[in-house]
Order: sequence, then structure tokens, then C-alpha cells
Amino acid sequence: MRTSLSTCLVFLVMVGGGAADAYAQAPAAASVKRYPWDMRQPKCFLPDAIPSPQCKANDWPDYGESKRHVDRLLVEPDFDLIERAENELGFSEEKFASGYYYFDAWFLSLDTMLRYQTQPMYKMVSDWAKAKGEGGYVKLAEALLRYAEGRQARQGYSNSVTPEAKEIYWRKLREANQILDSASDRLKRAAPWHVVKLRFAYQLPELKESREELLVAASKLWPEYVKIYTAAMEFSLPAYGGSYEQVDEVARFAVERTKAKWGASWYAIVYQQLARFVCECTLADSNADWDLMKQAFRDYEARGRADENVLKAYADMACTMRDRKEARRLLEQSDKLNPNRPAGPPDHCREFAFSTT
Repeated sequence: MRTSLSTCLVFLVMVGGGAADAYAQAPAAASVKRYPWDMRQPKCFLPDAIPSPQCKANDWPDYGESKRHVDRLLVEPDFDLIERAENELGFSEEKFASGYYYFDAWFLSLDTMLRYQTQPMYKMVSDWAKAKGEGGYVKLAEALLRYAEGRQARQGYSNSVTPEAKEIYWRKLREANQILDSASDRLKRAAPWHVVKLRFAYQLPELKESREELLVAASKLWPEYVKIYTAAMEFSLPAYGGSYEQVDEVARFAVERTKAKWGASWYAIVYQQLARFVCECTLADSNADWDLMKQAFRDYEARGRADENVLKAYADMACTMRDRKEARRLLEQSDKLNPNRPAGPPDHCREFAFSTT
């Protein structure tokens, strides 16, 4: 689905801030293959190499660069290196300094690249399975490809989608779900597997009774992975036969899962993500509790996590709700963090917030 408010926004949900996500590794052994972006000097790979700053690997410096590195591996596949990246990123539980999980950079690349059923991607996934077996992320990749086939058949305006296209969509969705269920136990513990499973379960009518159980299981393992909640929220929208009441139930469930550490913060986190990246709607269309949302803003701020971009995003939400006082408060907080903010084009939210009329 296309975004409604922005097509490009830095991920604001988790820990705000952190321009550089350092990831330092010891010098690699001479026998280890080098990633194609590894430009360290040959001396760094000698058996008796002395550790030095110049010889430290920095393969995954931050979220964006890591995602681009994975893109490159998928386009220019070396399955030994893909397997290495799969272990270093895909099955990692670590986070970058900015708050992103390592595995989310890996998952975003797979999710994006396999959305389009190009012959090179089919070949890459097939060759990956032959080279490395099915114990890693191959099954998830196969499921994403099969799901993409269904989405491709059903694309277009709803009144132009033929009965045959709808039948293909549901057939491919069920095939994708079967593939996903055949994954290894290791993959089934990974957060991306749970996200894709929730996408399928919240659409397939035969899995309706399992949805809550799946959401609970996923959130127990990964309570601070936002896509767990937004996957359930997306396919609870009216466009998929759900309702805004059901969407809000998931948002409140996210708060319950995280309140011991975050207070009400996650109420704002999940709604902000839904509006920015998923839903063709605005906060004003939803069933969100605005008083609870403002408490969520304050709880997030109180934990020292809000940077100027987070505060600006929350101010935009306040403007959408036509709450001038809250929008002004949030923008003033944002401006304090960047007192030398350069002048830019007119900002409708800022004009609303500081208007005297």
C-alpha cells in the first residue's frame, strides 16, 4: 500500500538519535571470504596481523548502510557471504545504536527485493536453497515470492480486479502460508517469520481464530519489534474487512506488552508507523484515543528517547487532530534540540501550531 503522509521518513519508532551505529569486528582470518564492500588492506588478513583500528571490519555500520549491503548481496549472490550475513544480521538479536534490530535491515532488504518477481530473484532463491539448504531464511524468501505472485495478479483498483485475479491471490497466499509453515524451528523463532505469519493469518479466514494466539506468541518473543504490531494493525483495517476498533485493540495490546519499560509510549509508536508507512488514512480517520496518545508522547519524552525528528512526527499527528496547543508544545521541544534549524519551505503544521488566529 502506498503511504499517505510521506514516502520517505527515517524510522522514528525506537530509540531516537544516534547518527553512527558503530559495529567493530576483530580482523578476519585469512581464510574468510571478504564482503565486496570490504576495502581493508591485505595486511589486515595476514595470520599474524596485529589488531588495529585500520583493520577492524565495519560491515554493518548502521541500519541504512547494512540494508544496502544486503541488497548488494542479493543482486550479486555469493551464497557463502549470504549465509554469513544471514547469521550476523538475520539471526542476530542485537540492535544498532539508533534502535533498529540488526535483523530488520536484513528483513527489509528481503521483503523489498522479493516483492518483484524478476527472473534473477527466482534464480537467486532457487540457487540459495540448493547451495545452503532450507535451514535459514530460504523458506521465508520462497514464501515472500509466492505472496508477491498473488499481489501482482490482484494489483489495480478494486473495481478492476477480475474474479480470476482474486482467485489467484488467495491461492498464492495459501501456498505462501504453507511454505512459511514448513520453515525450520530456528527460522520460526525469528521475528521476521512472525511478521510474515501475521500478515497471512490476518487475511486468511481459516486462520481467524488463531490470530490472537499468533500475536501473543510473537509479542512474547519480540515485544519491542514494531512490525509485529503494525502487521496485525494493517490487516485489521476496514480495507481488509476489519475495523478501526480492531486496529485500536492491537495498539492497546502493544502498550500492555511494553508498559513496564515504556509506559504508554508504544501507543504513539505503532500509530505513527501505521500512518506513515502502511495506511492510506490519517490519525483522524482512526479510533485512536487522543488523550492516551498525548500521554504516550509524554512517556516517550520522559525516557529521553525523543529526538527532533520524533517530536516533529508527533507534532504532525497533533496537527492532524487539530490540537494546536499540543502541536506547538511538541514543535517547541523539537526546536530546542536544534536551535540552528535552517529555514525551509512553508510547513503547514508549523503554521497551524503558531498561528494567532
